[in-house]
Amino acid sequence: MNDIIALSNLKHLDLRANNIESFVTTKGIKRMSYLRNLQFESLNSNSSRVIQSLKSFSFLKSLSYEDSDLTAPTIIYALRNLSTVEYLYLKGSSVNDNFLPNIGQMTSLKVLSMPSGENNGTLPNQGWCELKHIEEVDFLDNNFEGTLPSCLGNLTSLRWLCLAMNYFRGNIVSHSIWRRLTSLEYLDISHNQFEVPLSFSQFSNYTKLIYLDVGYSTIIPDTEFQNWIPNFQLEFFGIYGYIKLQKLPSFLHYQYDLRILVIDENQLQGKFQTWLLENNTRLAGFYSRDNAFDGPFKLPSIVHLYLETIDVSNNKLNGHIPANMSLAFPKLSFLNMSQNYLEGPIPSMFCGTHLEFLDLSVNKLSGEVPVDLTIGSPQLLYLRLSNNKLKGHMFLEVKSHVLSFLYLNGNNFEGPLPENIFLRSLIVLDASRNSFTGEIPRWITDNKRLLQLDLSNNHLQGLIPVEICNLKFLNVLAISENRLSGFIPSCVSSLPLKHIHLEKNQLGGELGHVLFNFSSLITLDLRRNNFAGNISHAIGSLTNLNYLLLSHNQLEGQIPTQICMLNDLSIIDLSFNMLYGPLPPCLGYLTRTKKDAEISWTYYPATSTRSWLSFEIWMRSKRHYHDSHGLPSDLFLMDVETQVQFSTKRNSYTYKGSILKYMSGIDLSSNRLTGEIPVELGNMSNIHALNLSHNHLNGRIPNTFSNLQEIESLDLSCNRLNGSIPVGLLELNSLAVFSVAYNNLSGAVPDFKGQFGTFDKSSYEGNPFLCGYPLDNKCGILSPKLSKINRDEEESSELECFYIGLVVSYGAILLGLAAALCLNNHWRRAWFRMIEALMFYCYYFVLDNIVTPIKSRRLIN
Repeated sequence: MNDIIALSNLKHLDLRANNIESFVTTKGIKRMSYLRNLQFESLNSNSSRVIQSLKSFSFLKSLSYEDSDLTAPTIIYALRNLSTVEYLYLKGSSVNDNFLPNIGQMTSLKVLSMPSGENNGTLPNQGWCELKHIEEVDFLDNNFEGTLPSCLGNLTSLRWLCLAMNYFRGNIVSHSIWRRLTSLEYLDISHNQFEVPLSFSQFSNYTKLIYLDVGYSTIIPDTEFQNWIPNFQLEFFGIYGYIKLQKLPSFLHYQYDLRILVIDENQLQGKFQTWLLENNTRLAGFYSRDNAFDGPFKLPSIVHLYLETIDVSNNKLNGHIPANMSLAFPKLSFLNMSQNYLEGPIPSMFCGTHLEFLDLSVNKLSGEVPVDLTIGSPQLLYLRLSNNKLKGHMFLEVKSHVLSFLYLNGNNFEGPLPENIFLRSLIVLDASRNSFTGEIPRWITDNKRLLQLDLSNNHLQGLIPVEICNLKFLNVLAISENRLSGFIPSCVSSLPLKHIHLEKNQLGGELGHVLFNFSSLITLDLRRNNFAGNISHAIGSLTNLNYLLLSHNQLEGQIPTQICMLNDLSIIDLSFNMLYGPLPPCLGYLTRTKKDAEISWTYYPATSTRSWLSFEIWMRSKRHYHDSHGLPSDLFLMDVETQVQFSTKRNSYTYKGSILKYMSGIDLSSNRLTGEIPVELGNMSNIHALNLSHNHLNGRIPNTFSNLQEIESLDLSCNRLNGSIPVGLLELNSLAVFSVAYNNLSGAVPDFKGQFGTFDKSSYEGNPFLCGYPLDNKCGILSPKLSKINRDEEESSELECFYIGLVVSYGAILLGLAAALCLNNHWRRAWFRMIEALMFYCYYFVLDNIVTPIKSRRLIN
C-alpha cells in the first residue's frame, strides 16, 4: 500500500476486493490529493473512517461503495463534506433512514446510484430533492414504498430516473411531479404499483424521452387525449405484464424510431400487429410473447436490416411459417414462435446465416425436417422442434460445430439414431418421445460439454453402450421406457451424474456397482426392470440422494439401515419387490421437507438477452431491459427440472417443479415385511404419503401416527395389524386417503367427522370386529352374522374347555394312583392281587358266556 501512496499524482484508484485498513490509517494518504475516481467494495466497520479520510481529496469527482454497510450515523456527516463529488455509486449497499434527508449539501452531485441495496421506507421530502444539479437517480431493486414526494418535481435537470422493482404506488396523472420532469430521457417505473393511463398523455411535454418502461403497472382506461401526437421518439418502450390489456396505446402509431418494443404478457387479441414492424424500420428486438394474437404471421413489406430478435411465443398464430423470412429479416439471430398453432412443413433455408436461436416447439408442424436447416444456419446454437408432428428419419447435417442445444422430443421421428448424434458441441440432447429404433450408437468420443442426454420413450433395444462413459460431464442420463437389456455399465459411477432415469426397460443384474461412489446423485429411478439381489449397503454413500425409486423389480433381503444415512431423501419407492424383515425404525427421521434441493434437469431458454442497444450515455451501468428482468447477460437461461412418478392416493402421479420440491413419501407396499410398525415412523411430520400395505406387519397402529400432520395418504391395508385404530388420527386434517382394510383390528372406528367424515366403509372392510359408522356393525349391537360367529366361537370354546378338563382330571387320577403304589408295598401287592383276580374273572366270564355257547351252536348245526 505504501507503493500506491507514493503515487502522489494518481487520479484513478480501484480498491475493490482488498483489505484497506492499512491504507486508511496511513498518514501518507494526504499525498494522493489529486485523486478523482475512487472505488471501494464490501466495507463494514471501517466505512465511516474511510469516508472521513476522503476530506483530503479536494479533486474527488467519483466515489463508489459497492456491497457495503453504510448504516452508521457518522457516515451521513462524513458524506456531507464531500462537496466536490459528482458521481456517487452505492450498488448493493445499505444506508440508514437519515441518508437521503441529509445529502443535500453534496451540491455538486450529478449521479446518485444505489440499486439492489434492500433499502426500505418512503422517500423523504427533503435533502436529496435539494440536489439541483442531479441528472441521474437510480433506486432499482430496493424495498422503497409509498407515494413519491412532491419535491421530486424540483429536480428539473433530471435526465435518468429508475424506480423499478420497488413498492411505489399512486396515479401518475394526479401527481404534478410528472408534468415538471420534462428533461427526462430515461424513465423506468416498472415492477411497482403505479397506475398509468392508457393514453400516456401525461408525457406529452417530454421532448427528449427515448426510454420508457411501465411494465407490471396497472393500466387504467383513459378517454381523454386518445389521439394525441407525442413530441418524442422512443427507442425503447415496455408495456408488459398487465394480463388483460384491451389494446395498445394509440401514440405508438406515431413512433418510428423504436429499437426495442416489449408488449409481453398482455393477452392482446386480434390479428398480429404487423404495422409495428412496418413503422419502425430500425427495430432490433420485438417481444410479444404471452398474448392472444391470431391469424398468420405476416411479414412487413420492407426489409428490416436491424431486426435481430423476434419472440411471438405463446400466442394463437396459425397458418404456415413464411418461407422468405430470411429475406425480410436478414440479420435475424433469435426466433421464438413456440406455443402457437402453426402448421405445415418447416420451410427450407428460411432463417439465414445469422440465426443462433430457433424455437418452433409446441405447434402443429408436420412433414420431414429440411436437411439444410442447420447447414443454412452455420451459427445455430439452439434448435428446439419439440412437440410437433414431424416425422421421417432424423437428419443431422451440421456445417459448423456450434450446435449446443438440440430438442427433438415429442415428434414422430423413426428409424435408427444418426451415428453422429453425439456431437462434441452438444450440451443438451433430447430425442425422447419418438419412435427411434435400433441400438444406441456406439460412436461416442470424449465429450466435455454434454450435460443432459434424454432418449426416453422410444423403441431402442440392446445394451447401454460402455462408450457412454466418454460423456465426461454428463449430469442427466434418461433412457427410460425403451427395450434395453443387460447390465448398467459399471463405469457410469465415474460420471458426475445427478439424475438417472432408466425405468421401464429390461435391465437386470445386481445394484451394487450402480450404488457405489455416486455422491452427486440426486435422482435414481430404476423402476420396472429385472434387477435382483439385495439393496447394497453402499447406498449410504449417496449422500445427496433425494429420490430413490426401485419398485417393480426382484430385489430381496432386508432394507439396509444405511438408507437412513441419506438425510436428503424425500421420496422412497421400494414397492413390489421381495423385501423381508422388519421396518428400520430410523426411517422415521427421513423425508424432511427439502426447500433448497436441486430438482431440475430440463434445460429451457428465456428470451434472448443480447445487448441490443448501446445507449452510450445511459447504459454505462448496464441498465438494460434484460437486467431489470433479472436475466443474465449471456444468450440462454438454463434451468433444470426433473420429474418423479410416485403412487399415492390410489393413483400414480408425476411430480415436478415446486410440487416435487415439497413432496415427500414412502411406499414399501407389496413386499414381505414383518414385525411391528416402529413408533419412530410417527416422527415424519412432513411426510405426505405412507404406504405399507400388502405386507405381513403385525401389532398395533402406533399412536405416534397422530404426529403426521402433513399426511395426505395413509395405507396400512392387507397386513395382520390388531388392536384399535388410534383416536389421535382424527387430528390429521390433511388426510385424503385412508385404508386399514383386511387386518385384525377391533373396536370403534374414529368418529365420522373432519377428514374421517369423507371415508366410506371400504377403508375398514375385512376387519369383522370393527364397529361404528360408516360400518354396518353398530358398537354394542351385534349384527345377526356377527352374532352367529360369536355363538359358534362360544360353543367351540366351551367344548374345547370340556375336553381339556377331562384330560387333566384323568391324568391327575393316574398320577395319584401311581404315586401311591410306589410309596406303599402293601397297597402295591393288594393292587396286583386285585388285577390278577379281575383278569381271571374276565377270562372265565368270556369263556362261559361267549366262547362255550358259540361252540354248542356249531355242534347242533
